[in-house]
Amino acid sequence: MKEKMKALVLKGPGDITVEQVDKPVCGDNDVLLQVKAIGLCGSDIRTIKFGHYKVKYPQVIGHEITGQVAQIGKNVKKVKIGDRLYVSPLVPCHDCKPCKLGFDGLCDDLVVIGTQVQGDYAEYMLLTDEILTKGLALILPDELSYEEAVMTEPLSSVYACQENANITLGDTVVIIGMGPIGSLHTELAKIRGAKTVIAVEQSEGRLQMSKEFGADYLINPAKEDAVARIKEITGGWGAEKVIVACPATEAQKQGVLMACKGGSVIFFGGVPTGKLTEFDTNIIHYNALSLVGHYAYSNLQASKAFSLIASGRLNAKRYVTHVLPLEDIKKAIDLTISGEAIKVVLKP
Repeated sequence: MKEKMKALVLKGPGDITVEQVDKPVCGDNDVLLQVKAIGLCGSDIRTIKFGHYKVKYPQVIGHEITGQVAQIGKNVKKVKIGDRLYVSPLVPCHDCKPCKLGFDGLCDDLVVIGTQVQGDYAEYMLLTDEILTKGLALILPDELSYEEAVMTEPLSSVYACQENANITLGDTVVIIGMGPIGSLHTELAKIRGAKTVIAVEQSEGRLQMSKEFGADYLINPAKEDAVARIKEITGGWGAEKVIVACPATEAQKQGVLMACKGGSVIFFGGVPTGKLTEFDTNIIHYNALSLVGHYAYSNLQASKAFSLIASGRLNAKRYVTHVLPLEDIKKAIDLTISGEAIKVVLKP
């Protein structure tokens, strides 16, 4: 009889239950990971509520992964039993054109843990030979908790975004959306040398919390004209970099109006499929703006993000506002959607 484990199983949009499923069997080239902490991501919430075109049901989702090695196959040399790991969920092929050009996060054959293969909303998960050889598994230093290490995954994408957009010394940076992603953008922009960071958020609780992460000015667009206020703060100039870190077409439209001449507007958060953003392209043309799309990250960028957290340069602990058992997934989702939580971590 196969061993069983607890897992959160998504059977279709809106249909998720905690149940007993078969525990993965560790092959000669595999690692069995005992999951210790799971980050609840906004994309997980969208997948739970609305589904995902790459998910084959039933599926155990989850892609912000930390755990301890419980078993290794006889051919595995990279890790040992007892090692504490952070596991990046992006597994590129390293063979397609994007991979060969250095864009492995945009791999044509990208495997995402928790989408095409079992994720970490479970007591155990399998790190296959493909994940171990093509992906990224990093050993946690003793002083780094599993809960803190979970923040590596969202920070990886934030790090990649700011590196690609060249946020640098002296920049004024506007960040629209102060969820966990926007909060990470705020702190990282300061680390990279931004002169001024302006937080824009409708949730007053999250807006006020953004001060903890280094925001210099707070703007609630439900209470004042955000574009006019940014122009006022910058002496009529605008911001060198505007990061739209929320999935809203209106935010994208406003972002274009907030940028200075020669500035960049980065669309970090994807909007719902079919939603179109309309704006006057003459603003882009005559102000010589750059519109930048951002998605994913490379293994190298993920390693750098991990180093920021492991070294303590970025304080990951303060992002984790709630730790709940896996069974409390609905409460975790409600806390996240309401804005009461910055980051919820689940424990199996």
